Amino acid sequence: MKKIISRYYFFVAILLIIADQFFIRLVLHSDLAAGLSDFSYYFSDMILNFLVVLLALVAMIWSGKWQQINSRKFKWSYLFYFFLALLAFFVWNFVTFFIFPSTQNEISYQLDLPTFTGLTAFLMYFFYPVIAGPIFEEMIYRGLVMTALEKGKKWGLDVLASAALFGILHISNHGWVLTDFFVYMGGGLIMAVFFRVTKSIYWSIGLHIVDNAIAQILPLLF
Repeated sequence: MKKIISRYYFFVAILLIIADQFFIRLVLHSDLAAGLSDFSYYFSDMILNFLVVLLALVAMIWSGKWQQINSRKFKWSYLFYFFLALLAFFVWNFVTFFIFPSTQNEISYQLDLPTFTGLTAFLMYFFYPVIAGPIFEEMIYRGLVMTALEKGKKWGLDVLASAALFGILHISNHGWVLTDFFVYMGGGLIMAVFFRVTKSIYWSIGLHIVDNAIAQILPLLF
């Protein structure tokens, strides 16, 4: 099995991306999920994403790709790039706020937010967007995608594919709006470049968590 995954790693990655992008949505929009409570629905979404990420982790470990992105080394230059990436996010969000309309994903989230109570509120306002979501997305769209496309690295294919798929992920469930795609692809580009520079999934996850945490906290302050 390990040899098969190593040999066909690229195709395994494609299957896992399809599962993450489309299969989970098919399940959640099926009659099976129609009768679920809000908490059960969103918790099921998180568990399905977790299973895909778990399979991606197994594929990366068995293929030897995980060892390439599993570095826990600290470098001061990485910290500098970390704050530089945060600044890039601030500039990108500032620019897109004025030139693009609010994304459908953001509008849908803001409409649903007042209906969240109890555990659902904790899950959807904090745990999923700030902790689970960034870990899941970085494992798939930086870890899996960019290691699967490392042969195209000199042309930047790993970075572009990672950013494009990240953009598609965030619009496919709420309407295919081109400006929305550019908003999320821009963020994906920043994270993909940062991941390329650090070669560590942990730095990438940390950046994503901090950026999402700031996005969740700022509306509470203003």
